[in-house]
Amino acid sequence: MMNSMLGRKSLLWFAAAISVLTFTTVATANAASRERPCNGSVDLCSRTFDQVTLPGTHNSMSNEEYGWLIPNQHYSIPTQLDYGVRAFLVDTHYGKDNGDGTVSNVPKAQRNDPGVKMYFCHEYCSLGFSELIPELAKVADFLSSHPREVLAFVVQDGLVPEDLATAVTDSGLIDYVYRGSTEQYPTLSEMISTNQRVVMLSENDTGDVPWYHDGYGGPMQETPYDFRYGNASMQTQVAMANLTETGNLYDSCQPNRGGTTGKLFLMNHWVNGPLVGPGNIAPDPAVAAVLNQPDVLVNRATACKQRRGMFPTIVAVDDFGEGDLTDAVRQLNGVTAKPFFEVTRTKNATVRAGRKATYRLAVSNWGDAESALTKVCATVPARLAVKPKCRTFFVPQANPGKATTSLTIASRGKGKGTGPVKFTISGGGDSVTTSASLTVKQVKKKKPKRNRR
Repeated sequence: MMNSMLGRKSLLWFAAAISVLTFTTVATANAASRERPCNGSVDLCSRTFDQVTLPGTHNSMSNEEYGWLIPNQHYSIPTQLDYGVRAFLVDTHYGKDNGDGTVSNVPKAQRNDPGVKMYFCHEYCSLGFSELIPELAKVADFLSSHPREVLAFVVQDGLVPEDLATAVTDSGLIDYVYRGSTEQYPTLSEMISTNQRVVMLSENDTGDVPWYHDGYGGPMQETPYDFRYGNASMQTQVAMANLTETGNLYDSCQPNRGGTTGKLFLMNHWVNGPLVGPGNIAPDPAVAAVLNQPDVLVNRATACKQRRGMFPTIVAVDDFGEGDLTDAVRQLNGVTAKPFFEVTRTKNATVRAGRKATYRLAVSNWGDAESALTKVCATVPARLAVKPKCRTFFVPQANPGKATTSLTIASRGKGKGTGPVKFTISGGGDSVTTSASLTVKQVKKKKPKRNRR
C-alpha cells in the first residue's frame, strides 16, 4: 500500500486528492453473490475482531504534517487513515488557547473554566495540539465514506471519561462506536453490518461510559514499550537490537500492562529516542526505517505468538511510512493485497446490421490494491457480431477507486436477432462478470420506384 520509496510530499498530495472524492455505492451485476472486503480483504470478514491484526501508530496525533514539535508520526490521523492505519494510540488533555497560536495545558480541576477545550496533545500542548472534536469528526467522515473499515482507539485518558464521551458524541463518531462485549467479539462482517466499527479503549479511567472500556483492566494485554536509548550511537544499536535480534525477541514480548488475560494484544514496536526535555523524547525516522521493515515486524510478532500464545491485535509503530507496516500486517493476517471489482451493469444495445455497438462499463474497486492492467473482454453470439479484442485500463485503489471504459462490438452485415454479450473484467487477482444484450436489425431494402408513362 505504501513504502518508504514514496516521498512525503507526493503522499500528502495523494491523500488530499482522495479526500475530495465522492463515494457512492452502486447497484452491481455481482453484488448479490460477493461480499465486499472488510479492512481491505474478503478473508478478514469472517474473523472475529480479536483474530485480526490491525496496523497501528504510537502517539498517532503527534505529527509532522500539522507542524508538531518532536512528532512521532509523519502524517496526521486523517492521512494515516487514507494510507491504511486502523489503530490509534492517542493522548487527550484539557487546554486553553493562548491567542498566539499556542495552547497551554489545563488541569482537570479547571476543565470547566471559560475558554478551556479538549485537545489531542502529547504530554505538553505547547509541543503540538489538535482540537479534539474537529479531529474526531474527520475520523467520522472517513468511516462514513469507507463503510467496510473497522478501527480501534487506545486513549491515554487525560480527560474525565464523560467529557470524552461528549467529544465522541459531538463529533459524530458515536454513530460508529462498538457497544458489545470485550470478552466475545463479533466478526468484522457483523461489526460492519451493525455499523459498530470503532472499539474504544482507555489506559485507565472509563467512568460510567458503557462503550468506553478499561483497556488494561481486562480487555487488552501488551508488551513493554520503553526501550529508551541515549545520544550515543552504540546505545542506539543496543536498544534497537531488543526488537531486531532473534535472541532478544522472546524477552521483548514479556507481559506488561494488562497481564496475560485480555483477548486483545498490543505489540508496542518502537525505540524511544534521546531525551530533549522533561518527559519528552525525539523519535528518529532512521531508526523506524529499520524497525518497521516487514521481516523485523513479522519476526517479532511471531516471537510474541510463541511467548504469549497469540499474534498481536495491534502492531503500533513510530514514523509510519518508514518501512512497510501494512505489508507486515497483511503477512500476519495471511492475506495479500488485491483489488475487488464491482461493475455497473451496462445498457443493452440495438444497432443496424453492419454497424458498431459501444458498451460503457463503470468499475469500482473496493480492495486494497490498484489494478494497473485491468482487462475487459467480451464474448458475443457469433451469428450476430465479431468477437472484439480485449481492452486494458487502469483502476485505482481508493476504497472505492473508480474507472470507466468502453468496448465496441461490430455486428455482422447479415446478422439478425438478439443475443447476450458477456463482459469479463479481470486484473490483479480478481475477476467479475456482467452482461447485456445485443440486438441487430436488418436494414429494410427500399422498393424501386415504378416508372409511369
